[in-house]
Order: sequence, then structure tokens, then C-alpha cells
Amino acid sequence: MKSQGGDSDAVSQIMVVSDEEKSRATPPASDDEPVQDVAEELPMDQGVVAWLQVLGSWILFANTWGLSNSFGVFQAYYSNELLPDTNPSTIAWIGSIQIFLMMLIGVCAGWLLDAGYLRFILICGTAMTSLGLFMLSLCTQYWQILLAQAFCVGTGSGLLGLTCVAVIPLYFRRRRMVATGIAATGSSLAGIVYPIMERRLIASIGFSWAVRVFAFIVTGSLLICIAIMRLRPNLKRRGALFRLKHFQDTPYITFCIAFALMIGSVYVPFFYVDAYAIRLGVDPDTSFYLLSAMNAASLFGRLAPNWLADEYGGMTVMLPCCVGSAIVLFVFRFAHDLPGLIAISIVYGFISGGMVSLPPATIANLTDDLSEYGTRMGMGYTIASIGALIGNPIGGAAQRPQGDGVADVQREFQGTWIFAGGFMLAAVILMVVSKHLRVGSVWKGKC
Repeated sequence: MKSQGGDSDAVSQIMVVSDEEKSRATPPASDDEPVQDVAEELPMDQGVVAWLQVLGSWILFANTWGLSNSFGVFQAYYSNELLPDTNPSTIAWIGSIQIFLMMLIGVCAGWLLDAGYLRFILICGTAMTSLGLFMLSLCTQYWQILLAQAFCVGTGSGLLGLTCVAVIPLYFRRRRMVATGIAATGSSLAGIVYPIMERRLIASIGFSWAVRVFAFIVTGSLLICIAIMRLRPNLKRRGALFRLKHFQDTPYITFCIAFALMIGSVYVPFFYVDAYAIRLGVDPDTSFYLLSAMNAASLFGRLAPNWLADEYGGMTVMLPCCVGSAIVLFVFRFAHDLPGLIAISIVYGFISGGMVSLPPATIANLTDDLSEYGTRMGMGYTIASIGALIGNPIGGAAQRPQGDGVADVQREFQGTWIFAGGFMLAAVILMVVSKHLRVGSVWKGKC
């Protein structure tokens, strides 16, 4: 495809290539609509098509990261009802593998996205997620749940989870962080609604039909994404699955390791706050509202940091969020009643809100050539998936039963909170190193 004389400035900025490279660029082989011979340029930061991508990404966030944010309800139900004889750490592997696959498969999804196969990704991801949820409604044993919820839903989420954060930077530049933050509120809203809905449905119609109703809602909403989402026309595509040269980018790889440590700790309260509250004597019909409160706070915690990040940079804003989250994680050990748990859940939800929405846009800021953004995003999420895999089970394994008294339960869970806080502090240190390497300063420079 030869570039047209009428190519807009917006597209020339999103494709950082020379005139000679443009003349040699060839059309992508994909199942999406073919690129038109006449330049079909779209303005950056505006337009119906651009904001439809935000809507589609919002739905994808709700049905990928939102599912992960809601796993605490499943963790508590499996531990107390369906699998009462199974260790909490063993049950946590279900949610951790789901998040792990959601991030690991990102490297393949990034490659397919760079090659132009957006619709293929959406269809396959929707099919796998729907299949896994419907199969989960039939499960009664641990290994069945592991296959359906961890592996099948995790694979579908892996295809969809990267897409929800990789498309927006192709349509937004000046408002990139804000647009990503708006889309990321989908996972927070899902984290508010899904736990309440699931808990109430389980109580009224049973686990099997509750999951089926949930599966119908997820499937129907994902079909909307297939209908409205598309890649930016005339975007140069390289389609590399893995590029070793990116490992030579020290600021980028350092941030990816920090990302892994952060993901390994940030979900620990989402997994265990419900179980912690029940062990402290909170009514199970009330305890699950803590998870919804945490997600409600994160809804606001994703908008404000992303608005600031457009001005100061994603990593600059993420650093104080990580420091604050580490402090709250260490303080979790001292919460011993419902008011205290509500307060600390709200504070943690707000402070940690930007940790899901800021990394994708931060990787975009660390990427000089956006035609390789999908590949670098996939590689980054693959590295971070290691933290997602091991973090929550380690948090569960750190629990040491002491007794049934309040002080005993606090000591039982203190290893969980200390582990998560320590991982988060390590992430802070590496982010400081990454930013210093990129812009030469921790406090100055947009990154």
C-alpha cells in the first residue's frame, strides 16, 4: 500500500516510519475490512469511531479484569460451601491461573493485533469465555472448576484482556490516559455489580443457574464488542510475535518486572478480604459487600490518576499509588471489625485503582514506534503474568491458622498482608529505576 498525499498529520505521528518505509509497506492480511486505496484517515482524540473503541474496551474490561476483581466471591463460596475441605491456597490457584493466562496469552494476542486480526481475536475470546462460564455451571469438583474457570475462561480473557487496552492508543494521543481510564472503569463497575449479583443469585436460584445467568450477560455484552471495535485504518502492521531487541530496552524491561511484582500483590485483598472478614466473625451475607466497596472506590481511583497521567506521565502517577497501596497492605493486619474493614477496603480500592489502567498507557509512552505497541504490550503482560500466577497462592499459603479469636485471625492473615506489601514496595523500587533510566530523573520528565 502506497501512502497517499492526503495522509493526515495524526496518522503520520502514529506511524513513525520514513517515507521510504511507507512506500514499501504492504496491506495486512487479516479478516478485518481491507484498507482503502484512498486514505481513510480518522482524527486523533475525537470522533464517533474513536469513542466506540472506548465503549468496546469498557465492556472488555468489565468481562476480563472485572471477572478477576470478582473472584473473591467465588473464593469464599468454594471455601465455605462447594469445596470446604480444600485449602484456600489451592482454591486461589483457580483465580491466579485465570489472571496468569489472561496476561500470558497477551503475547499471542499482541502479535495477532499487530497483524490486523482484531475481529478474529474478539470472536475467539468471546467463544472461550462463554464456553468456560457455561461449563462452570456444571462443575462440582475442584479439577472441573480448574479446567472451566481457570483455563477456559482464562484463555478467553487472555485474548480479550490485551485488546481492551491496546486499541485505545491507536485512536487517542493527547487524551490517551483519560480514555484508558474511562475504559478501565468497566472492571470496577463489574467488580461492584458482579459480586452482589452472583451472591444474590446463588442464594435464590443456586450456583448452577446463577453462573448460567452470568454467562448469558457476559456473552451478550461481548457480542457488542465484535460489532463496534476495529483497528485504525492505514496503520502499518508488523505482526512480530516476539522481538528480542525489546529486552535491550532497559527502562522498558525494568518496568515490566515492576509490573509483575505489582500484579503479584495488588489482587491479594480482592481474593482474601471476603474470607478474612468471615473469619473475623462478619456475617457472610454482609462480608461480600466489602469486595463491592473496594471495586466502587477503584472506579474513582482509575479516573483521577489517568487524568493526571496525561499531564505528568503514567509512571509518575503510578509511583505514589504503589507506595500508598503498600502502606495500606501493611495496615490491613490491624483491621478487626466491619467498620474498619469497610474503611480500609475503600481506601485500598481508591489508591490501587490506577494499577490496572495505567500500565498499558505507560508501555505506550515507553514505545517510540507505535506499530510495535501490540508486541511490546504482549511481551510486558507475559512477564507480568508470572507475578499474577504466583502472587495470590503465596498469599494464601502465608496464612497460619492460630485460633478463632480476633487476635488469632489477625495473626493468621498477617503473613498474607506482609507478603503483598513487600512485593508492592519492590515494584516501587524498580519503577524508580525505570523512570530514571528513561528520562534521567524520578521527579521530572513525563514517562
